[in-house]
Amino acid sequence: MTLPFRRRHHDDEAAHDRARALTSTEMLEPLDDADASWLAGHLESCAECQVDREAFLADRALLRGLRAHTPEPPRDLWARTSAAIERESRTRRGRAPARTARARSLPFGAAAGALIVLVVIGASLIPPIAPPSSTPGNSAVGLASPEPQATTFEVTAGPVAYLRSSADGSWEFVSADVDGVCPRTRPSCRPLAEDEPGRPLSLAGTPVGVTISPNDDQLVVEAHGTGPGPDKIYVLPVPSASPAATPAPTAGATHGIPSGEPQTAVPATPKPTTPGPSPTPVVALEIASGVKVVGEAAYSADGKWLAFSARPSDGSSGPDLYLWTVGQPTAVAVTTDHRTYFSAWLGTQVLASRVGEPVVPAASDGPTAAPQRVEVHPSSFLLDPASLAETAIGQSDLWLPVVDPSGHRAAFWSGTLMPTADGLDWQLGTGKVVLSDWSSGPIPAATADPATPEPTAAPALGPTGTAVTVVSDRAASFQAKFDPSGTRLAVWVGEQLNADIGRLHLVVLDPKTGAIAEGPEPLAGTPALRRFSIGIGRLAWVTPSGQDGQDSTVQVLGWSSNDFGEIRSIPAKALYLVR
Repeated sequence: MTLPFRRRHHDDEAAHDRARALTSTEMLEPLDDADASWLAGHLESCAECQVDREAFLADRALLRGLRAHTPEPPRDLWARTSAAIERESRTRRGRAPARTARARSLPFGAAAGALIVLVVIGASLIPPIAPPSSTPGNSAVGLASPEPQATTFEVTAGPVAYLRSSADGSWEFVSADVDGVCPRTRPSCRPLAEDEPGRPLSLAGTPVGVTISPNDDQLVVEAHGTGPGPDKIYVLPVPSASPAATPAPTAGATHGIPSGEPQTAVPATPKPTTPGPSPTPVVALEIASGVKVVGEAAYSADGKWLAFSARPSDGSSGPDLYLWTVGQPTAVAVTTDHRTYFSAWLGTQVLASRVGEPVVPAASDGPTAAPQRVEVHPSSFLLDPASLAETAIGQSDLWLPVVDPSGHRAAFWSGTLMPTADGLDWQLGTGKVVLSDWSSGPIPAATADPATPEPTAAPALGPTGTAVTVVSDRAASFQAKFDPSGTRLAVWVGEQLNADIGRLHLVVLDPKTGAIAEGPEPLAGTPALRRFSIGIGRLAWVTPSGQDGQDSTVQVLGWSSNDFGEIRSIPAKALYLVR
């Protein structure tokens, strides 16, 4: 028999022992330069140590894999083990003195096997925190094969889409389903989209913001110009999903579109009519150039229009409201006052805000008196994208209102604005982010009946009732969005006007009254990048780089009723959430 640790007559045993020790150490921490250099030289000349090192690495990979994939015990394991224990117990009765000697003579392999059995039995007997649903179609199999992810619970949430940079500097589009999250006290879920391959995407410059159409077939990309090139806003099709796996690899992708037949047809993505080594390159449609988006762009619910506010890249003036009709070559500025900011869509109407004329404060007494702060009063209005007719909202100090899907509640900044030093932009002044009831305004009667008494006048268009404070953080800018049910409100606030990092809040609303529900916020001011996404059953954001000592991640807070859990993506150098 050849023992692995026998003394070799032709080699120094101490060198092999040192190689094993260094191989074990490098799995836990980096080796210093001297040890790493010695180990590399020894492995080149010692085939036996190479085999040992590969075996160590294979064992480590196997053990780490057990974190996500718990071994599934045989159905009759407990019955067989219990019977064996009972037989052994009956056999040993009456000869207890021999127990110690027998235990000492137990072979190592048998002891290890017994230990494995105990581990597997323990894993099979410990109940999960939240039992998963049964396997459809076969309840017996579902009971015998519980989900190994015992710490997760199911949520009914919409997918999360984002862009991530690859090691070679290229970009990938990722769309990840969120069907399970981990309780926040035990965040041990597998990473979001761990097994989801990214779809190659060709971008003209570094993205600043990305918006997806309601049909998930178009991306609107805001990008800074490269070198002397201008800033751009362009539209391109969402890359198709990866083709089905085949024994032989398919041809490589060109310009961000993978080759092969996609699993799901995407209307905006051209499909090659004849087979070839590479598909037709995607041509991006540039709808605006030389301008920077202020705030966010958004599609109308029917996907026919895109609205955003933008200012010239050279900073020569403030922002105007732009509209792009899907299918048209360019976006068009529909205001010229350089003071209009897009807020959101309200049905088929554009909800926007306008900065009032600044009021010059009266001169203060004395030559040394401190200058008074200039504040202005904003207003908001509705705009019909087809006729460009405006409907004013009477309430003053109403800035960037966002109305919930039911049309009954709105979140907005109630207060004044302050000009920046260059006078081209505006930050929040005196006021607060509030939640209020909302009225769609009076609806004219179809016919006039003299016999019918006139109804009580409906409230005017805009906020009604008493507003309540949503976020009391110090803020220079903010963004608010409701989820599709109108029972979750996400608010991001930044302490500086152009800061990319701020704090994100999630407020739960009572589904019957619309008031803020009692209890702690499920997300109370977590650090987050400016652009976030809220959808069915989930809120997604990108964490700042360096948080927890790692690169940025896509963080998702998912919920089922009043149960909240989290899951996050694998860290990456650059991530852009698709809204």
